[in-house]
Amino acid sequence: MGRLYNKQSEKYFISAISLLFLILAFIVIKDILGVILVSAICAYFLFPLYELYLDKTENEKLSALLTLFTGTFAFLIPVALIFYFLVLNLIKLVLQYQIYIENPDILNEVFAEFFEKFINSSILAGVDFSALFNTLVLYILNFTKDFTSSIPTVIVQFLIALFISYYILTYNKKLLRSFNYYLPLSYKKQDEILTNITKNLKVLFKGYFLTGIIQTIVAVVGYVIFGAPNILIITFLTLITSLIPYLGSPLIWVPVSFYMIVIGDTFGGVALLLYGTFIISMVDNFVRPFLMSTKETLSPPMVFIGFIGGLYAFGFAGIILGPIIISITFIFLKYLVSYFQPK
Repeated sequence: MGRLYNKQSEKYFISAISLLFLILAFIVIKDILGVILVSAICAYFLFPLYELYLDKTENEKLSALLTLFTGTFAFLIPVALIFYFLVLNLIKLVLQYQIYIENPDILNEVFAEFFEKFINSSILAGVDFSALFNTLVLYILNFTKDFTSSIPTVIVQFLIALFISYYILTYNKKLLRSFNYYLPLSYKKQDEILTNITKNLKVLFKGYFLTGIIQTIVAVVGYVIFGAPNILIITFLTLITSLIPYLGSPLIWVPVSFYMIVIGDTFGGVALLLYGTFIISMVDNFVRPFLMSTKETLSPPMVFIGFIGGLYAFGFAGIILGPIIISITFIFLKYLVSYFQPK
């Protein structure tokens, strides 16, 4: 009996096997997919530094090591220290207000008195503020517990990210040649897509992430001048919320201002409220449009969706990954639509 072989059957067999192993490969890497994406983004932004070291050393492996060493000590270690002191401050904050945890009626009386005095109404006198406070305390304790227990996992993921980034930096030319060979795209189309992705990433980072950092710095100046409490905690929260379109940093400095008024620092609270309204918020109105030199980028609603979705999917890394993934998705969707539009 002869072999049941022809070119068509070979094509289908190879396609089926390839699809099967692509699915298996995805199952293998799905748990570290976020780490791979973060590594690729870090390597992309560290590449100019890598080229600088390469010009000096003319050694690809040494240049990659120096680049990762510099990036680690310039960014990751300070971030790790900030998180460490943040957790300590959260624990200190819980202990500081332990009296309200043990005696919830006191908290209700304080807030009821404040609202009655501030808005001249007792409409909120029946609200159980102690339940909201205890929910917040429970969230802080769970966050602290999760953060502490995740440290070993984070260290492992960090080492994996270093290895992947090193490989990307060292073998960038070989990787590009491999992509050029295996991608069913012309070189012109590859350059066009890469240019669009690069342009969108730059606008996204300048328009949202860099603006958020500038807004946080401006806010910290106000916090220090007007004596806001727990500056490290509210600075971290300001940085996170400043990345969220529409909502932004007012989610932090407005409650902080009212809290300062509640505890008796009326001048500091009102001054911070005015500072936030006329100074901090102006960053969105002037700095963001200046940094976003082009309108051909992801719209604020999509950034918001990417921010929230990325946070749920990848944790804190999703704050950056989410908007980037949504942005790249829309770039490819535009190309897809163009192929189906009538000439």
